[in-house]
Amino acid sequence: MTTINIYPEQVLNPINRKILGHFVEQFPGNIPGGIFMPGNQLSDEMGFRKDVLEALREVNVSQIRWAGNFSSHYHWIDGVGPKENRPKKINFAWDAIEDNLFGTAEFVAFCKKVGSEPVIGVNMGSGTAEEAMNWVEYCNSIENTCYANLRRSNGYENPFNVKYWCLGNEMYAQWQFGHLDAEEYAKKAVHFAYAMKRADPNIKLTAVGLETDPDWNYKVVEKLSILQVPYAPNAGEYIDYLSAHYYPIGNDSAYTNSDYEMRMTLGEFFHERTVLMRNAIENATDDMKSHIKVVWDEWNPVGQRDGTEFTLEMAVWTALIMNSFVRYSKYVEMANYTFFVNGNGGPIRVTEDGILKQAEYYVFELFGKLLGSYLVGNYHDAKTVCLDMPVDGRWPRRDREKSKKRDISLLDINVTKDEDGKLKVFVINISPDEDFYTEINIKESGTDYTKAILYTIWNKDYRAKNSQEKPKEICINEQQLECKENTIKVKFLHHSINAIQIS
Repeated sequence: MTTINIYPEQVLNPINRKILGHFVEQFPGNIPGGIFMPGNQLSDEMGFRKDVLEALREVNVSQIRWAGNFSSHYHWIDGVGPKENRPKKINFAWDAIEDNLFGTAEFVAFCKKVGSEPVIGVNMGSGTAEEAMNWVEYCNSIENTCYANLRRSNGYENPFNVKYWCLGNEMYAQWQFGHLDAEEYAKKAVHFAYAMKRADPNIKLTAVGLETDPDWNYKVVEKLSILQVPYAPNAGEYIDYLSAHYYPIGNDSAYTNSDYEMRMTLGEFFHERTVLMRNAIENATDDMKSHIKVVWDEWNPVGQRDGTEFTLEMAVWTALIMNSFVRYSKYVEMANYTFFVNGNGGPIRVTEDGILKQAEYYVFELFGKLLGSYLVGNYHDAKTVCLDMPVDGRWPRRDREKSKKRDISLLDINVTKDEDGKLKVFVINISPDEDFYTEINIKESGTDYTKAILYTIWNKDYRAKNSQEKPKEICINEQQLECKENTIKVKFLHHSINAIQIS
């Protein structure tokens, strides 16, 4: 029998619920044809799909990032004011036409309807620092100035109060409009950060990081961490976050179309990338207590798997990656899954006449409803297996000599706690075929835990997925557990995602 010992009084760090974020952009099927469908019978007066809004609210989305490849050639001024006057332009990133009917005010309204905080990425490809500064003014200023007055003239007297902004998107990449090397990006980002903080010194800024390139991260943080705004003394001196993006997809990724065994290392891969990025931040700032945190503001486990992506297996890898963010939540403060609606992730699949909640949707519902406020200590003796993990995720599968051996626990475990003392135990059994009978012991004197509820996402076939014919083939099942003398006995099924609430 496997043993998990929980130490509720050993509080490791707070958990920021902004790791429960998602991502949108003008990608066909995501904003247009997904969340935003004016004229559809299921849309509200602003053109937002009401069923999508409700599904997003159900998973308690904390924040939504509006950026992506599209943002590197997006001029915000095109998407404000009367819709009949907004220009149609080429969508350079996605080979489409952008009608600009979804702009700043629409995005902020969408976030408000969901109950999420807005995050905006500025154009550092074809845009200028002045343009970004003006956008911050338009969103946040209460002064009698040009762009604040433009917002008012467009019908929005009160500011939008957008606190979180991204300094560009994937500016290291050749597919990005106006891509730059690390030195060029850092120099340009300083000008953008300076200008944007002149418009609002209270905003939080995320710089572009590269999760597989410590040299890029060092150069960017070294330059931006000494940012000072002499005429705005309250602006602070630093960027607040460094971003990471990763999709195990494409011909250069070892995880593309990889077997089940290799993908069992995905949680450890994401965890190690987070640690290495944090190490680069500390080295660049010469400060082990640097306040700059890591933001996984684009991620998902998709892998071009011949139409089988939206299975229980993909949900297991999604939960494994989420657990990695929780485990290192001391330094991961925000994360945004890409895309939650349609696109290359698609926990919500949207058609003209309805939605389908796919397996991954229930992972986000589980974390969104049960994730606690604090990470607490645990010890377990779960079985481990030694597996090959890619060096940086970008080598061909046949090139095994570039792998690293890692001992991977078959039970991936985190324990969190709420303000009221309730414990939330997240356990992902990544074994494809082995169940684990487990004893959970709560090591806390003076507190008697008497109630436990097990929530499980499972199907006997890890390739099973939801469909229009079987929309609940994968969902959350609930079961009462006996909790006696602070001990719980439970069986964790093979390839299952579990959460136990103990009170």
